[in-house]
Formats: sequence, C-alpha cells, structure tokens
Amino acid sequence: MSTSDSVPVISDCASEAPKGNPQALTRGLTHRQVSMIGLSGALGTGLFLGSGSVIAYAGPATIISYLIAGSFALAVVWALAEMVSTHPVAGGHGTVAASYLGRRGGYVARWNFAIQSLVAVGAEVTATATYIRYWFPEVPLWAGAIGCAALIMAFNAFSVHLYGSSEYWFSMIKVVAAVAFILLGLALILGMVPGRAPIGWGNLTAHGGFLPHGILGVLAASCMAVFSFGGIENVSSTAAESENPRRDIPQAAQAMIWRIVIFYLAAVTVVLALQPWTKTAAQGGTIEESPFVRALALSGVGPAAHVMNAILIVAALSAANGCLYAATRMIHALAVEGQAPRIAGKLSANGTPRGAVVVSLFGVGIAAVLSITAPDSAFMILLGATTVAILITWCLIMATHLKFRRDRAAASLPLAKRRLWGAPVVNIAVIAACVAIFVALFWLMPLAPLAGIPYVAALLGSYELLNRTRNLPAPRDLLAEELAAATEEKER
Repeated sequence: MSTSDSVPVISDCASEAPKGNPQALTRGLTHRQVSMIGLSGALGTGLFLGSGSVIAYAGPATIISYLIAGSFALAVVWALAEMVSTHPVAGGHGTVAASYLGRRGGYVARWNFAIQSLVAVGAEVTATATYIRYWFPEVPLWAGAIGCAALIMAFNAFSVHLYGSSEYWFSMIKVVAAVAFILLGLALILGMVPGRAPIGWGNLTAHGGFLPHGILGVLAASCMAVFSFGGIENVSSTAAESENPRRDIPQAAQAMIWRIVIFYLAAVTVVLALQPWTKTAAQGGTIEESPFVRALALSGVGPAAHVMNAILIVAALSAANGCLYAATRMIHALAVEGQAPRIAGKLSANGTPRGAVVVSLFGVGIAAVLSITAPDSAFMILLGATTVAILITWCLIMATHLKFRRDRAAASLPLAKRRLWGAPVVNIAVIAACVAIFVALFWLMPLAPLAGIPYVAALLGSYELLNRTRNLPAPRDLLAEELAAATEEKER
C-alpha cells in the first residue's frame, strides 16, 4: 500500500459543491488537523477500555489478535484514502458509494456510518463516565454520560477550525499519554525504576501460557478487536473541509501504519506484561476501570494511575468528538440530498452543520438511556451494536472500491498514486472476514447479530419508503465529473 503510477492532477472543483452554495461546507482543516482527526477515532475507548474484554478471550495472544484486526483496518483505510482523495466530496465515502453503488448503496452506506458513529459517541461518553467513577464512584453513570455528551456537542457547534484545533490538541495528549505509558511500563518491566524490582516478561507466558485459549481464542479476540479500530473511517469525512484533501488524506492513512504498531501492539504488550492477564481481563461483561489504569495501579505506581485516568478521560472525549464530527458531516450530506431531516442540511454563518448536530442528539440520547437502564452492561451493549455497524461499513467500503477500480479501468484512467495494494484479492478477503466475524458474534456476543439483522432490514426498508414518498435526486456521477474536468483542463 504505497505509491506508484501517478494520476493526472484534476481540479478539485469537480468534486466540491458549487461555490456560493449555502449548504457547502467550509475548507477550514489544516494538514495537521486532518492527520489528528484520523487518529482520534482509532485511539480511544476501543484500546484504553475495550482491550480488557478482548484480553479475556485470548490472554497474552491478544497481541496477535490486534495485529490481525489492524491489518484489515489498514486495508480499509487505504481503500478509503484512494477513493476519497480522488473524489474529495462532502459525505466522504458515503457520497462515493452512492456514485458507484447507486442511490440505495449510498443511502445504506451513509446512514449506517452515521448511526455507527453516533452509537460510538454513546460508547465513548459512557466510557468517560466510567473513568470518572474511578475517582467518584458515587456519581451515577448516566449523569457523567450526559455531562460529557453536552461538552462534545458544544465543541461541534462551533466553527470547523475551532473543532480541528481542539481535536488536534486532544489527540496530541493521547499520543503523549500512550508513549509515556509505554515508556513507564517498559521501565517497570526492565527494572529501571529505582527501588522497584523488575517485573519482567513472565506474565506473557504464565497463567495458561501465551495461548491460554488456543487459536480459537485468538480468532475470537480478533472479532472483538474490530471495535477498537472503528473510527478509522472518520478521516474520509474531512474530505470536503480539508485545505488539500489529495495530499492530507493519503498522508493521514499512511501515518496509521506506525500508529497502530506503536499504540496498539506496543501498548497492549506492556499492559499484558505488567500483570497477569487474568487480572486485566474484564469479567462477566462489565468493565469497572481501564486495564491501563489498573495495570499501573496494581504495579504500585499510584499517582501515575491517577494521571493516566485523567488522560483517558481526554482520550475518550476526543474519540467521541471525532465520531460526532463524522456523524454530523454524513447526516448533513444526506440532508442535502433529501435523505435526512431538512434541518440537518442547515449551516451556521461560519459553515458549521449545527442542524446535523441537533439531529445527532438522538444517538447520544440512546447512550444516556442505556446508562440509566443498564449501568453495569451499557458499554458492552454499545460495543456490540457498534461492531455490527463497523462490519457493514467495512464491507460497503471494500465493495465500493471494487466498483471504483473497475469503472476507472474501463475509462482508461491510471491507478492513483497512493492506493490499496493487492486489490481485488484484499477486498474480497476483508469482506469474507467481516462476514465470518458477524457469524462468530452469534457465540461471542449474541445480542449484536440478533439486533443487526433487523437493523439492516430497517435500513433497506426505510430507503424503499423514502424513495416512494420523495422525489430523490440522482446521486452525483463522480467519474463523469472527473472526466469532464480532465477534458476541460486539456482544452485550456
């Protein structure tokens, strides 16, 4: 997944909304901000809190599970980068899906991603409330979730530049925290902390060995680890607001490689080495605190655990902030085409889709209700729902990429400079893996697939109903727009 043949430079005007359009988003995100927004979704609750439930299935071999799930995630990111940098349009990969898979495919892709992101927001604010209870156990989970939701709603209601700036610093804190945790953990493991005996690497092979539940445990954990990588698609939502999407989005995708190696494989290895995996794993479907915080606390570094807990709160808020951003941009794109409430298509004077932020309150409300009715299992329920939506999103992205490549080859267009290597084999492998994971969820998390089947039926049914009751516009033909722009460029 890298560079090769170059593609002719085509003016972005073919992929943007017409100038003067009151529904057009503002290009206010810098290169650094786009890069950090791509990181925000991938470095959040899935790693810092959800890793406990993954470790329960595979023990120390969770390292392999994250490597497997991360490989699929990287393939999806590169397919996204190739398509969205070619067509930097509002709505990101959802608008590209509509162009290549048709109106029905685009509707399902965009609404599913919007719902996925909103449910993820719920999971993140619930996780944040869980972190807060580490210090204040008397605070109800629902109160913390609502307070955190109100905070990120406020961030998304301001200008996109302000959002990008806040997300940049949020993500920077996460990066510093993850690196600091890894370095401190290694110091404890190697005996480099004065007055403390080295912990060593024994916990990676004790308590049942490196593979306590065998290969099946590794595969099961890989299925659960998918949630950790949900949110990597957020970078595609910045296409219409990036100052230079053709440069920024591929670079953000490329940066994902070393980030996954450092922030997932290295950090999880340290967590597993600091204490027996049986203590780190979540039990009974509940997670009382982050395994990162627990690992440091049980290792005797009390103040560090409190500092880490504060940073994890920032990390979860950042991930929620990024997911809400992605959801609002997708809902805004749907509203512009008459496939979402009209209020969601309205922008503020500075180009922020505040109407879509209001509509997004519904998804956050679900998390609040779960926090009240099922405080002990709210996070795991949201994790399961988000996992199903992620699988659907990944399948649709890879299917869109297959059609994208096929149509561009038929039009005699060269491959993009930065692209997904191994297509179409990689596409088919990822789709097959997503289907296999969905089937496996019947045993791992029965509620998720049982809810997922009627969910997909509802998405398809709602499209048919909407298509019959509204005069929906035809989706944009992005390939035709690109060819027309290229022809116009040659004639100049």
